[in-house]
Amino acid sequence: MAAGRGQFFLSLIQGLQQARPGGLRDRKKKPARAGRAVPELHRQRSENARPADLPVPRPPPPCPPPSQPSTISMPRVFNNSENYIERLPPEIILKIFSYLDADSLLCVTFVNKQFYKLANDNTIWYELYAHEIERKTWRPRRTVLPGSLAGVQDMRPGFWKRLTFREMGCPKDTGWKKELRHINPYTGMPAQTQQLLGSLRVSWEITLTQKGGQESVYKQNHNFFSDSSVTVCWNSGVWPRIQQVSTLQLHGVIRPFTSTTTDKPQWRSLISKIHVCRTEKWRFIGTDKLVKLLQFDEGITVGIWRGTWTIAFIMANLHFHKLVERSLLGSLSCPYKPPEVTMYDDVDPGYDPQGYTVLVVLHNSVRRIMHWRYSRLLCSRDGIRDGFAQFRLTSEHTPVLGRISFPWMANGGLQGDIKNCCMMTVTVLDESQRPLWCLSSAGSLLLSAYNNEQFVLLHSDAKGRVRMRFMWMQDMQQYFLISLHVCVSVTKLNKCFM
Repeated sequence: MAAGRGQFFLSLIQGLQQARPGGLRDRKKKPARAGRAVPELHRQRSENARPADLPVPRPPPPCPPPSQPSTISMPRVFNNSENYIERLPPEIILKIFSYLDADSLLCVTFVNKQFYKLANDNTIWYELYAHEIERKTWRPRRTVLPGSLAGVQDMRPGFWKRLTFREMGCPKDTGWKKELRHINPYTGMPAQTQQLLGSLRVSWEITLTQKGGQESVYKQNHNFFSDSSVTVCWNSGVWPRIQQVSTLQLHGVIRPFTSTTTDKPQWRSLISKIHVCRTEKWRFIGTDKLVKLLQFDEGITVGIWRGTWTIAFIMANLHFHKLVERSLLGSLSCPYKPPEVTMYDDVDPGYDPQGYTVLVVLHNSVRRIMHWRYSRLLCSRDGIRDGFAQFRLTSEHTPVLGRISFPWMANGGLQGDIKNCCMMTVTVLDESQRPLWCLSSAGSLLLSAYNNEQFVLLHSDAKGRVRMRFMWMQDMQQYFLISLHVCVSVTKLNKCFM
């Protein structure tokens, strides 16, 4: 058995060598030397000595020459880059798309050209539009009978898509604009602003763009409504370092009816955009043992952890003036701009307008600290200095009933309270009780250089200036407002001041 097994393997090796290019088949046989004849004679003797009952192993079949193609069928290797979805019939893809909602169908259009063409089919978007109309209590002006789909396809491509997003994106402005006509006589702002924002499901989001291009979106945690502004807070999530942030964007967002589509695209209206990378825009206004407060334009305040410069929370103080329009009528990259309105026409150049009203509110993110209202203020030509018109306010000593502080809360339940810092909202109304200048910002009380018991709260920009002087009464443990100066740029006043 051992000899037969050895002969089988020897024959197998010889067959493989013959099949190899340049093997024994192609080589020329050389005459054997005298010393090489002994193994051949020994092999012949061993074959003659093999028992008769043992089977003789059959040699393997001859291999085809290398020049001939092999008849052995090899398994097919699949190409991973082949797109099998494109090989599907368009009818099947449209059937799959019919199960998607409007937000998901919009995202599908960005995959490739085929999906863009199929996802803009008027039949699918008409079904979504009909479902959106059935959810509402009123009917659209332009309707198509559900049974006649021929009229649906006759429309230009994308017609029902735009009509669907118009109904889903922003409510009809004819309804809420009528509610904005009711003005609060005390503040000069729309009286139903808070109720209207709640009925329209308006919220606000912060988008941070890092220097590498990565974007992070943060949803609001809570808000606080005061007399003429709303303070919105963001304190949850993973925040980057302030040096890594390039831009900060504040958008108004319409929340969906259900919580199942919160992570899908929603209508966003840009309210403000700030370039955080510009350090000249920073202004320190306060600090405590844990955080520092950085004040930016547009009423946005950023709290950073001391030592690490990582963002802890963000607050925004939004004035009620045109807040509903700014939160709804803007786009993703362009904010809403109200039309320019001429305040006075055909006025005597020698006339000094009077009857201005100034409303000042101090508050924070949880409570109102104090508010003052000054009416029938005078503004004469003699009071214009450096392009700003100053209002002559009364110097009555008004007590501040609340403690001036800036409470904050960060992710993980950490919280604190920064002393001598607060939010400030200023509204200047003209003779017709229309907003002339609106300010929403954060500020801090600075110790006066002339008196250790007096503190000054300052704000200055291109549109106006505010200077408030407080006196600290140690015996009563209370602040008193002793003077208030408000200056408005002449470009915001009557044309006769220009």
